[in-house]
Amino acid sequence: MELFVVMDRSILGRGVFAVFSSIEKARSFSDDMYRNTSFQSEVKTCTVIGGPDPSDRVYAAHFYDDFYDTHVFDGIYSESNLAYDAVGRKGLIIRFVIDSPEDREIVA
Repeated sequence: MELFVVMDRSILGRGVFAVFSSIEKARSFSDDMYRNTSFQSEVKTCTVIGGPDPSDRVYAAHFYDDFYDTHVFDGIYSESNLAYDAVGRKGLIIRFVIDSPEDREIVA
């Protein structure tokens, strides 16, 4: 499954803001965010790692970079345990509901 991730444009700490099912929805959200906050973001196409989840929940995993003391985007996973296995105990995992940018929660 391919999804479209809206994330910040900074070189380090490229955090995820929202996950969408179409490029049009992702670009619209990104444009609105820039208009409202002047915060620059980009849309990245990602393939979900793991099997599909019928609840439309996905997990954005960020690994911890010791050298720069920040979390960096790793990928989108279908299950929280897969995301945790990928980024380890220092990682950051955020649960997103696809096409619902306001519905997100830090898991680990």
